[in-house]
Amino acid sequence: MHPAIKILIGALMVVLGIFSLTVESFFQAFMTLIKGGIGPILILVGAFIIWLESDEWKMRRKESGEERDNMGVQQQLQEEVKERREAEEKEEAEEDKHACPQCGKEFDTERGMKIHQTQKHD
Repeated sequence: MHPAIKILIGALMVVLGIFSLTVESFFQAFMTLIKGGIGPILILVGAFIIWLESDEWKMRRKESGEERDNMGVQQQLQEEVKERREAEEKEEAEEDKHACPQCGKEFDTERGMKIHQTQKHD
């Protein structure tokens, strides 16, 4: 047999021997300890759980509020980008128009305007 197992068996025999000598007094002392200590332990553990969970709840509420704020800012930025894009596209569309210097008719390309001039005004 392994020496560690023999040591455990020996220790168990010593503990059982001491326990058998003072069974009644040990059992009564142990029950008194349990009865006297269980209440305060339950109070402390319960208070600790309440504290942790309420703190986590506050953090979640704060994070969800920040997310809502961030979403509002994000939506504003998206709208601004969209408005700028539309304005740029409008400006580009206006810049791309080529007006005939003689009649003022607008064309999308300079080539189209020159063809118009050649066909209508020459």
